[in-house]
Amino acid sequence: MTVLDSSGTRRAARTIDRRSFLRMSAAAASPFVLRSQARGAATDPVVVVGAGLAGLRAAEVLRKAGAPVVVLEARSRPGGRIYTIRAPFAEGLYAEAGAIRIPPLHETVVQLAKEYSLNLVPFESLNGSALVTIGTVTAKLPDDLTRATTTLGLKPDEDGLTQAALLKRYVTDLPPDIGEVKPSADAYASWRSYDQVTWPDWLRARGASDGAVRLMTLGGDSRELSALYVLRQFALLRNVNQFYKIHGGMDQLPRAMARSLGAIVRYNAALVGIDQSDGAVRLDYLERGRRKAVRASRVILTVPFAALRAIDVQPRFSEQKARAIAELPYFPATRLLFQCRTSFWQQQGLSGTARSDAPAEMWDCTYDLEGTRGILGATVGGEIGRNVAGMARARAIAHGLAIVGRTFPAVRTSFQTGSVYRWVRDAWAGGAFAVFHPGQMSTFMPEIAKSEGRVHFAGEHTSTWMGWMQGALESGERAAAEVLEAK
Repeated sequence: MTVLDSSGTRRAARTIDRRSFLRMSAAAASPFVLRSQARGAATDPVVVVGAGLAGLRAAEVLRKAGAPVVVLEARSRPGGRIYTIRAPFAEGLYAEAGAIRIPPLHETVVQLAKEYSLNLVPFESLNGSALVTIGTVTAKLPDDLTRATTTLGLKPDEDGLTQAALLKRYVTDLPPDIGEVKPSADAYASWRSYDQVTWPDWLRARGASDGAVRLMTLGGDSRELSALYVLRQFALLRNVNQFYKIHGGMDQLPRAMARSLGAIVRYNAALVGIDQSDGAVRLDYLERGRRKAVRASRVILTVPFAALRAIDVQPRFSEQKARAIAELPYFPATRLLFQCRTSFWQQQGLSGTARSDAPAEMWDCTYDLEGTRGILGATVGGEIGRNVAGMARARAIAHGLAIVGRTFPAVRTSFQTGSVYRWVRDAWAGGAFAVFHPGQMSTFMPEIAKSEGRVHFAGEHTSTWMGWMQGALESGERAAAEVLEAK
């Protein structure tokens, strides 16, 4: 890696702007400026910013192609929003703060798991009944559903239908290409009408009653989401009936990938500035509190746009890119994890899987692990996610226990210890995954992945499979291919 210094001592008496300050700060950290300038851009590495799946995959592809690569990661660990929590849990238990499931059609994830000898197991327990909670009623699925829906005011032709059956009824007559994995900009333009309304309002426009909308949106707060965003996800996953997870923790995949890359991954190295005004790219970063800089032939930025907003960029990106970076929303998901003294739900003939109108999604995180204890996991987002984000940890856990306790009352007495992870409070994420509000998807998606000079973009937010591990991996492969083609 070529480390740069500044020749700016003659400019010390001038007014110093932020970019000059970053360059001068980096100067004090390195004695290698003359050698690096003599070597020039031909030997400058490709710098990948972020050691999540997108960055790690991009680095793998580039290294295999013989390109010099450096990975800068702000955290002390690889994985980004793949984050497995093991403490404070007992008996070797663990649960996920981030990505939790893998569809079998996500072939890159499945193949990499195989290459690194990681075992995939079903995401949810296949034993016992799932639950739904609506109002004050909790019911087993599917036989007891009508007991929970009696107060919803369903229309006669909706009564008795499950969430899946209602979706099948109302999500019809879609454009044949709405499930296209690599849509064109023209395709997004043709879908614009779906992008003008929220998902609940689109369902109502299709004739669904308010009660049916409430049932179809159990488990997740979709009130702000573009109908196009949800319909794309629905179409892409239409034929998936079962999901999987990595036994031993989802973080095993990024850790294995990072180990294979070795010393090219630099941790605790947080990007603060990008300057591509002189034919190459200069990156200023903080490594364990010290200001440093690196000159790159090309850069692959995998950081979420929410985090990219804090980085100084010179010259500025295009107006379209800058707008997408400034406005792209990230879902304010909070992951709640409750260790219980026993897996009481199994003793009650329940799988641990549940959805409620809080809204919250719940599942048994540890059905595949040995031991007497178990962990119930729950995800909340939207308005609840934003509210929980501002709470003290103890209050957030208590609030989560109240939400989960509506569906699993025994969690209140069986609870031993817990963990809460609020992605909006993570400085390097800004939220759990990219989403779109009405009017944004058809506008932003054609622009998000486009390169800007020598800077390329990757990450789940740049992919059709946004919010999924597959999307991150595919985006890393695409960005690496762009770099190799340019070189």
